[in-house]
Amino acid sequence: MNIVVEFFVVTFKVLWAFVLAAARWLVRPKEKSVAGQVCLITGAGSGLGRLFALEFARRRALLVLWDINTQSNEETAGMVRHIYRDLEAADAAALQAGNGEEEILPPCNLQVFTYTCDVGKRENVYLTAERVRKEVGEVSVLVNNAGVVSGHHLLECPDELIERTMMVNCHAHFWVSINVSVFIRGSSMRRLGKKDSCASMKATCTPPHLMSVCGYFKLLVFSVPRE
Repeated sequence: MNIVVEFFVVTFKVLWAFVLAAARWLVRPKEKSVAGQVCLITGAGSGLGRLFALEFARRRALLVLWDINTQSNEETAGMVRHIYRDLEAADAAALQAGNGEEEILPPCNLQVFTYTCDVGKRENVYLTAERVRKEVGEVSVLVNNAGVVSGHHLLECPDELIERTMMVNCHAHFWVSINVSVFIRGSSMRRLGKKDSCASMKATCTPPHLMSVCGYFKLLVFSVPRE
């Protein structure tokens, strides 16, 4: 009997998700402009972090990229600078044409800053956040993206890997958020424009060999409020 009830509950949730998705597709909210705003992305050297960086660059945000791998982080920064050059060339061509048909965003000094930071180490996060505050300024958008995946069965994970996973996938979200977006060390609290923490559907549907990370994703999905 319980299996039948659960089947109908899951079916209803899936159908309801499709209804909400269709409603959002038909009635799309107005997008918030991030042009000229400072956006900090952790884990920007590869994967989703790199894709986030490229998309924010196309939307003319000033980027602060954190990653533990200096080389891959610089590669992402190079891609971002290429996008910036294309945007500047397009703006110059539109101004030269002077037809007024295309909307030109107000000019802003597009820059990208790279920092090598291990978000799994609290002291490293504190020092890097302080450098960002001094060298770049206040952050308007924070994307907590950095994460690690063990790829082992839970009972086969060594203690060091479990601790590392917990530090990067869970604790780092709090350390980065507190030091970058909520507090400026030594001064009063301020509010952030936008903060996003990336978790995963693995929090609700656990695939093989990823049990060791799903618990941390579940903690982020169900206990960390969205701001």
